[in-house]
Order: sequence, then structure tokens, then C-alpha cells
Amino acid sequence: MKRRDFLKGSAIVPAAVATARWPVMAKMIGARRLRIAAVVYDERYADCWMFAETLAQQGTIALPTGGDAARLWYGALREQLALRGGNVAGMTTDADLLVSCGCGREMNMRMAYEGFHDCRTSGRMKHDLRGKGEEREVYAALLRADAPWAEALAEALMRVPASDRAGTQGPSMEQATATTSRGAGNPGYLTSWLLSI
Repeated sequence: MKRRDFLKGSAIVPAAVATARWPVMAKMIGARRLRIAAVVYDERYADCWMFAETLAQQGTIALPTGGDAARLWYGALREQLALRGGNVAGMTTDADLLVSCGCGREMNMRMAYEGFHDCRTSGRMKHDLRGKGEEREVYAALLRADAPWAEALAEALMRVPASDRAGTQGPSMEQATATTSRGAGNPGYLTSWLLSI
């Protein structure tokens, strides 16, 4: 066998394999339209850690606020989004949610989901969820969860398909409320959110 014939023949095999796998790869890409590129979390609280860790196990870059969400958005997070693109999830305090909304808006991102998690007045965690369909997946996950609520919430957000209905502002916003057991090390009030492009 000549060297030239060998090289031609060996080039055909990878091309044939790639061609055979393309429909499978395309289906996987389509099924996972909602890509959470980064998760912003308040590293002071166990529920936030759990939320971020659950998303990080799926390939999401986890970025702690470090006490300054704006610095994160104008630094490491902006760099990650420039490299990877995608959506940003978060579990933070209310102040960091407001900063993230403003910074996300500058990058043409819109709020797709918001959750308000409050256990200040009882030993149970009340979850007020808002979205345009996304809240239903989160609500169902919280009700059937055999895992801690922050983990169930993160897994639900990974399952939510991308929607052309991004943006929770407006009259068509849907709401749901669920109650779960309180997580350990919770400050009493946290927010979860998803900003999408």
C-alpha cells in the first residue's frame, strides 16, 4: 500500500463517523436550547452554594459575588459571557438581584424567571415564583423534590427549554407559590433568577 492511499483511506473513516453522529449531536444541541453559561451566587449562604454547585456539575461556570455583584458583572462574568455566550442564573440577596438585572440589561439580557425565597416569619421556606412558563417547572420540582430545595430549583432551571417569551415584566407574567422545608444556613430571604439572551 502506498502512503498516499493510506492517508486517503484514513481520512474517510473520521469523516464517516462524524457524518453518522451529526443528527445525534444536532438533536442534543436542540434539546438543550437553554444554556446556562454562568451562575452567580452569594458564597456566604449554604443554599446558594448548593444551587451553584448543582449547576456547575452540568458545566456551568460558578462565580461568587464576593460582596460586589457589579464588579463581577464588569469583570469575570463579562469575560465568561464573551467567550461562551449563554444565559446567567443566580441565587443571591435582593440587592445583588437588582444589580444583576441592571448589568444584564446592558448586555441585552432579560429576566426569564424570578424566585423569592422567604423563611423570615416561619420555620418553612415560602417560594414565590414568577416567569412566563419557567416557574411551572420550578414549582413542580419543588413539590416533588427529595433533594434540598436549592438543588431541586437548579435542576429545574437546567430542564427549562429556551423560550421566546423572555422577560417577566408585563401583564402576562405568571406566578406560583410553593412551600418547602427551610435550608440550613439561610439568611431568611434569598432570590433566584435567570437572565436570558
